[in-house]
Amino acid sequence: MEIKRYIALVWRWAWLIILGVVVAGGSAFLVSTNTTPIYRASARFLIDEAPRGGSSNEYAQILLEERLAQTYVQIIETNSVLEETLNRLEKPVASVQQLAGMVSVSAPQDTQILIINVEDTDRQRAAVIANTVGEVFIEQNLERENQRYAEPIANWETRIQEIGDEIEALDAQINALAGAETAEDLAAVSRLETQRNEARLRYTDAFNKINDLQVAQIQGSNNIQPIEPAVVPDTPIRPRTVNNTMLAAAVGGMLALGIIFLIEYLDDTVKSPDQVLNDTGLSTLGAIAFIKGDKPADRLITHFRPRDPISEAYRVLRTNLSFSAVDKELQDILITSSSPGEGKSTTVANLGTVMAQMGKRVIIVDADLRRPVQHKVFSVPNNQGLTTALLDQQTPVMEHVQSTKIPGLSILASGPIPPNPAELLNSHRMAHVMNELRLGADLIIFDTPPALTVADASILAPQVDGCILVVEVGKTRRDTFLQAVQRMQKTGANLFGTALNRLQPGRGGYYYDYYYYYYHYYGAYEQDNRKRRSTKRGGTKRGGWLSGLIKR
Repeated sequence: MEIKRYIALVWRWAWLIILGVVVAGGSAFLVSTNTTPIYRASARFLIDEAPRGGSSNEYAQILLEERLAQTYVQIIETNSVLEETLNRLEKPVASVQQLAGMVSVSAPQDTQILIINVEDTDRQRAAVIANTVGEVFIEQNLERENQRYAEPIANWETRIQEIGDEIEALDAQINALAGAETAEDLAAVSRLETQRNEARLRYTDAFNKINDLQVAQIQGSNNIQPIEPAVVPDTPIRPRTVNNTMLAAAVGGMLALGIIFLIEYLDDTVKSPDQVLNDTGLSTLGAIAFIKGDKPADRLITHFRPRDPISEAYRVLRTNLSFSAVDKELQDILITSSSPGEGKSTTVANLGTVMAQMGKRVIIVDADLRRPVQHKVFSVPNNQGLTTALLDQQTPVMEHVQSTKIPGLSILASGPIPPNPAELLNSHRMAHVMNELRLGADLIIFDTPPALTVADASILAPQVDGCILVVEVGKTRRDTFLQAVQRMQKTGANLFGTALNRLQPGRGGYYYDYYYYYYHYYGAYEQDNRKRRSTKRGGTKRGGWLSGLIKR
């Protein structure tokens, strides 16, 4: 039952869900189509790290690699790289700050890969910026690596130059003494050649030092290599019109669904027979759909349109009412409501009509001495009625009763409106009037003011066989309805049950769909069956499984 109730709730508010989906999805579509597309170009670079000797700790090596990658990520986003990139662009952007907002760098975990992403409204410029940033970073990184060995190499190169100059000077001196024959000159030549050999050894050692430094520079430098240059993207990354529209539509539908459940949670009106049964223990004797019509006479649907599904609903109410008084014959009933405008007078008129159509002598008593309606419904004068019967003790009560166009149905209108309705209804004369009416009719139906408005219904309720409370679905508040039930029960009234009134398509949920469907199809179908069986068998009782099913 709960699942069906939720399904009916969603079906009843389907228009709001559809509206939420359409509005949210349409808004997202319009915004997405009018948004400037953004393209993303990505370039990938490999960190070819130089081997680190002297460490056997693999975890330390891995940690060093991760830190190096994150360091490069931060370096690429510095102003020095971005400024140089900006200077090289053929289509430059406005500023370094704008360029910084377009460039993002990441290093996937457990890799030695650098990814440079550029987002731009110009897809060609996005690819150029990604590649240029990588080139600038490689150049600046190589320059930083070279600076570590630049000074030592420069010092040894200076030393080699000095030694070379010294060797040249010694060669010149030796050449000048090439033809010497004296012992002194020969000793000088020998000394110079020894100095030249020593200088050549120093030159060779310095040269080897430079070679060692250059090899160390090559081995100790981290090489950054491009492995996947950025290409011009074909499709924008945002806005994703289809995804945004579908997501917004889903969110709009869910938001509408949440609003629906919130409305239902905050709605404290009576909506179903289950609520009536759970709150008061009273059964629902009938469910009546909304009767269209502006004039009071238009509400007498059981007379003007007897085959209408609503008329069948009143017959169901009649049948269930007969089951409510199985111990003795039902002589009089009182129909009221908790608040004005819930349709009690219409229920009285139509219930009296279907009772008369069953062959009973029915009198409708308009005991609403404040706002009488029954004389308008049946188009009879209101110059005589209940008030004249109460005041005129010489004339028999039945002479104040007026006949109607419906065979078997009479009406005791309210008569002139008195200043003290409650006192009149609570008088001994009223009890005498009720006794005389019982002698002239099989069933008396009293139409009284709402139970919570005045005390009229509470005064008459203990004097009749039973009462029916009319409840307007979706309007009567549960606390108001409970107060009316409690007030009637305190007076000793016998409450037969309730009649749910003015059910409308889309309002009332699952229960309305059930009752309306049943009345519309099976009600008319059962009525036709009864007529056919009556023709074949000579008549049959009304009610049967139809009333039993509705009652259950």
